[in-house]
Amino acid sequence: MDRNCSVSHHQNDKLDHLIMAIEKLMNRYEDVDKQLASKYNISEASKLEERINQLEHRLASHESEVTPKLSELQDKIMTNTMPHSFVKESGISDEDLIKCVVQEEINRKSVEEQDLENRKRNIIVYRIPEKKSDNVKQRKESDVTFVKDLLDCVFDMKLADDDVSQMYRLGRWDEGKARPLLVSFKNIDQKEQIMSNLRNMKQPVDKFRGISISHDYHPKEREERKKLVDAAKLEHVESSDDSVENFKFIVVGRGSRQKVIKLRKLSSSV
Repeated sequence: MDRNCSVSHHQNDKLDHLIMAIEKLMNRYEDVDKQLASKYNISEASKLEERINQLEHRLASHESEVTPKLSELQDKIMTNTMPHSFVKESGISDEDLIKCVVQEEINRKSVEEQDLENRKRNIIVYRIPEKKSDNVKQRKESDVTFVKDLLDCVFDMKLADDDVSQMYRLGRWDEGKARPLLVSFKNIDQKEQIMSNLRNMKQPVDKFRGISISHDYHPKEREERKKLVDAAKLEHVESSDDSVENFKFIVVGRGSRQKVIKLRKLSSSV
C-alpha cells in the first residue's frame, strides 16, 4: 500500500507544484495589471500571460495523466489490500477507499511540513566540549554557559534564558565523544543573525576554535542537498579537466531556491 501511495503522492506533488507556480504568476500578473493602469511595463504583462497559458496547458496535461493512474491505484488497492468479499460485506465503496488513502497522505505531508517549520528556528552546533559527568543537570548547565559565551564573544549577542525554547544533545551520551548540540530559538531573527554572520567563526578566540554551526535540516532536506552536490560534482568532472578535489561544493538557499556554488580550495602553502 505504501508503493501505491507513493504513485499518487508523486503525481500530487507535480500538480501542487504547477498550481503554486500558476498562483505566483497570477499574483505577479495582478501587480503588473496595477502597473498597467499607470501605463507601466506592458511587455512584462504579455510575457506573464503567455507563461500562465503554458502552465495551464501543462496542468491540464498532467491531470489527464493522473486520472488513469488513480484508476490504476484504485484497482491495486482493491486487489492487493482489500479482498472483494470484505469490501462487499463492509459496504466500503471504491471512492471511500481512495479518500482514505489520500487522507493518509495529506496527514503525513502535514506532519512533515510542521516538522520543517519547527526546524527553521534551530541551529546545530558541533564540537562543543561535553562535560564528563553522569549528572545530566550539570551537563546541561555546562552547555548553556558555553553557548551563551559563544554567542556573546563571536556574534555579539546577549542570550537570555527565555530566548531558547530547547537545547539538547543529539544522540546517546558517550564519555569519549562530543555530541552535536541542538539549540532552538523562540525568535527566528536570532537564528538568522547567527547564520548570516558565520564568517565571524573564521577567527574565533581559542576557546571556540573548531566549533561549527549549521541549519537543522530535515532528513529529506539533507538527502536533497546531497543529490545537488553530487550532481554538481558530476557536471564538473564532465566539463573540466581540473580535479574535483580542488573545489568545495556548497549548497546555498533553502527549499526550491537551493543551488550549489563551487569554490576553489585555498592551497595549504598559501
